[in-house]
Amino acid sequence: MAGKRILLAGELSRGVATANRLLPLAAALAGRGHEITLALPPPLNTALAASVGVPTRESPVWGLPPPPGFIAISYADLLQLGGYATPGSLNPLLDGWSALLTQTTPDLLISDFAPTAMLAARLAGVKQAAVGDGYSLPPPGRPMPLLRPWAEIAPGAAADAEGRVLAVIDACLMGRNARGVRALRDLFRGAPSFLCTFPELDHYPIRADGEWYGEVFQVAAGPQGEWPKGQGERIYIDLDARHPAIGPLIEVLARLGLPTLLQGAGMAQALAAEIAKPNVKVTTSTSRSALVEASDIVICQSADAAIPALLNGKPLLMLPVFVEQMMTLHRVASQGMGHGLSPDSDAAELDAALRRLVDDSVCRQHAANFGRSYNGYTPDIALDAVVEGIEDLLA
Repeated sequence: MAGKRILLAGELSRGVATANRLLPLAAALAGRGHEITLALPPPLNTALAASVGVPTRESPVWGLPPPPGFIAISYADLLQLGGYATPGSLNPLLDGWSALLTQTTPDLLISDFAPTAMLAARLAGVKQAAVGDGYSLPPPGRPMPLLRPWAEIAPGAAADAEGRVLAVIDACLMGRNARGVRALRDLFRGAPSFLCTFPELDHYPIRADGEWYGEVFQVAAGPQGEWPKGQGERIYIDLDARHPAIGPLIEVLARLGLPTLLQGAGMAQALAAEIAKPNVKVTTSTSRSALVEASDIVICQSADAAIPALLNGKPLLMLPVFVEQMMTLHRVASQGMGHGLSPDSDAAELDAALRRLVDDSVCRQHAANFGRSYNGYTPDIALDAVVEGIEDLLA
């Protein structure tokens, strides 16, 4: 196939999660001779531009924080947080994506949680597809399904939120002499979706007819890491350096004497030195896979670490901060593969949760069963299938 121009676009920021999927995809498509442009939210575009070897652009994004106390209950709320609260905030985003499409003239737009890029592509008549995990590719519904199935949500709240967002979209489209959308699910109409997750870890368990490709993530080479001395299960910790539970968690692990490696990439040296204990070591190894494989229990907050852990059959203690992380914990816990706590848990609660997980042979078995069910899986399996599907679209 002759090379095509492809714009890979990420918009609503999810930290490194978006980059971990789009960077391998960009490299794979470029390796097949396609002309790739990568648009990522700041600061990811500048930090990662050199690593992939393709031209990068800064995605047009809404930069203001959510109002105090705002709780997202559906995809519509995520859009409101991303600039869909008023026509005055959405119009500049739509202008920015339209300009980017004009500048790059892609044969295909591939969006990863980039709804405004999809809206601009619809206006411009650009062919498009969507890639992502369950969180960024919700199952179609009217209204879109709830993000928090474990919470009590007022009847009609999701429909009300969707109605507000649809009014904003329609106002912007009317100003461009374009027809509005009847439901948010119509944003994905005509855009084939590549759902990069496993059915057991799909953020939406209600999805009945999904085609799950498996997770796409980066596997970095690196040393396994030298485990500190200690008695009992090896604990691997992968939390944001600013996570509120790190202090009390280290206190508990030091008291229990469990050999522990904490991922310290990006952590200030002063904090790393403060954390280090005889049985707790901070590592900057980028080889998460090697560290996970050598551990017995993984403590994390997000799917980035949870999925490699489960693929290796390791049970989880999750301390989620954001709603998508809570959704991952909900799926993990509902299938008995791990436990979860609030990120603000104190030392006593963390101590009890760790002891419970150490003694929970059923949980360990469920995690091991998941690992065995995907024995031999590598991210290249999903990546190759997605690339083949994209080339079929281009053909």
